[in-house]
Amino acid sequence: MPQKKEEDYITNKVLAVFTVCLAGVLILMGISRLLSRGDTFLAGMTTVRVLMGISAVGILLGIIMAVREKSSGKDNTYKILTGRSLIIVFAVSLVVLAFIHYYGFPVFKFFYALLPALAVYYLIYHSYQAEFCVISVDCGIAVLLLMLVRWIQVNGGARRVSCIVAAVCGALALVQIALALQIRKADGKLKFGSRKLSFVFSKNAYTMLIVTPVVMTALLVIGALMGTTVSLYAVFAVVSYLFVTAVYYTVKMM
Repeated sequence: MPQKKEEDYITNKVLAVFTVCLAGVLILMGISRLLSRGDTFLAGMTTVRVLMGISAVGILLGIIMAVREKSSGKDNTYKILTGRSLIIVFAVSLVVLAFIHYYGFPVFKFFYALLPALAVYYLIYHSYQAEFCVISVDCGIAVLLLMLVRWIQVNGGARRVSCIVAAVCGALALVQIALALQIRKADGKLKFGSRKLSFVFSKNAYTMLIVTPVVMTALLVIGALMGTTVSLYAVFAVVSYLFVTAVYYTVKMM
């Protein structure tokens, strides 16, 4: 029964995250439509400001709820609507709306992709093996950096700027490889100061955790050096790598 209760809680939490992200996309579409027309532009900006105010109030209510929950010693283990969850949702909402308020249309496409991606990553975090969660994050970061590289190339940026982006990916890859080797050496344990973390990885996890960042860095370097067309193909290569890996880990769960 406790296991069933936990499974139901995770399922409901994932559904709640998908619902919130879908609602966020629909709200963004409505705001975009208002801002795209001259006769409704002021109404759109007013809507953004009102929603920012609502988000700020939501954060305040979340803080009050979190303090009350902590002071009363309430058990929120299987509760979805908590002070912490309210703070996270409204904080993300406030950040998104603030970007829209100050930058306008250029950020809409980014958030159209980001909100569904957050929901998908939340599903991966709760449903798949720990190593696949890390692999999917690697691929997501690689796609973002490749799109940044392509944007720099399209807008006539210097090649060295694209190479700096690739170098950032390489630095992140080295950090992940070092952590993976340390965790393997410590038999799944990792210590940060006084805090100890335990990881449960499958048999070939460490190989994938080392190979994936190397592959992503190689694709970044190729995209940075070879131009806009190749950088776009590199994005497709990353997505294909993620798809094949997702199929592999899905089959392993069956």
